[in-house]
Amino acid sequence: MKATAWLGVGLLLLVGLAGVLTGLLPEAWLPYDVVADVSPDQAGLAPTAGHWLGTDHLGRDVAWRLLLATRAFVGPGLLACLLASVIGVGAGAISGYLGGPASALVRYLSTVTASIPRFVLVLLAIAINGNSTWLIGAVAGLAYSPAVAEAVFGRIDSLKRADFVLAAQAHGLSPARILLYHLLWVNCRRMVGRHALNLFGYLLLLETTLSYIGGFGVMEPQPSWGNMLAFEFGYRTANIWGVWAPAVAIWLTIFCCGLVSEALAERRRA
Repeated sequence: MKATAWLGVGLLLLVGLAGVLTGLLPEAWLPYDVVADVSPDQAGLAPTAGHWLGTDHLGRDVAWRLLLATRAFVGPGLLACLLASVIGVGAGAISGYLGGPASALVRYLSTVTASIPRFVLVLLAIAINGNSTWLIGAVAGLAYSPAVAEAVFGRIDSLKRADFVLAAQAHGLSPARILLYHLLWVNCRRMVGRHALNLFGYLLLLETTLSYIGGFGVMEPQPSWGNMLAFEFGYRTANIWGVWAPAVAIWLTIFCCGLVSEALAERRRA
């Protein structure tokens, strides 16, 4: 991959590592209590040595809130990618390789699921089961799995009669080995990776949008890039980093997802 793609990989790993570590880190170990430590006399401070990105409208440290907000979407995003990949790859591989009634049934179910907007499914799940970022991730993964299934189905269906598959069958390789290694691993893994990256970026936008709207997603005083934007836009404090920091973080993360996804596509074409 190109150097820019490796840069995107590095930044995504940093975001993921931040989400995992802040999810495991005890609150008592943090230098600031960015949830309950409200100091109106410290509101809107410019960046200093003690507050690298200044403070927000309630005097809370922007840098640590920005960091802790990653746990709002990293875990749910990884859950969504896992569900979409496992269900989509399984359904697409079985229907593409076997064909017949199994293929027709899987493709019908995929079409029905894909016809319902993902945003509507997420809102419906929240209305039924309550507000949770993990629920958002699970529903988004289930709703995205038909797209992965269709992509895998198309690839498997076009390759199952290729010369290398016929040669593998002639050499006595089992159908499971041909499907799992020669078709899925060799020919589909980069495509599935691209879909996972696109889904991760979509989940970030979804969680950010819900938190920005309010009433869904992560609620104040818990930090989220979406509610940080919403509240700082509303209060318009003197510290511009209260708005710029989450905005740049959202853009940069989604840009890196697209950058790495495109690099995977170019590598496959090569």
